[in-house]
Amino acid sequence: MRALTLDPVPAAKLESLHGTFPVVAAAIEEILDWVEADPVDPRARRRRFTNGMWAVVRLVGGSEWLVLWEEDQPGIPVVRFIGETSSL
Repeated sequence: MRALTLDPVPAAKLESLHGTFPVVAAAIEEILDWVEADPVDPRARRRRFTNGMWAVVRLVGGSEWLVLWEEDQPGIPVVRFIGETSSL
């Protein structure tokens, strides 16, 4: 298993979600599990940007939530952003 790290802002966002929206936090945790467990899991690599970032969007409770991550070094994913993209 790879070591997953979160930048301070997404780490704080996830912690906040655990207290306010536990269902969303659980869905985000599942995405993080995909990223950490398998570097080629297609669920963790939905969209790639030219700068090397990966985006995973998940619909939870009527809102889309986005996780942006990249590998600073091979095998070491770093989460750069967790946030709501829209309300449906």
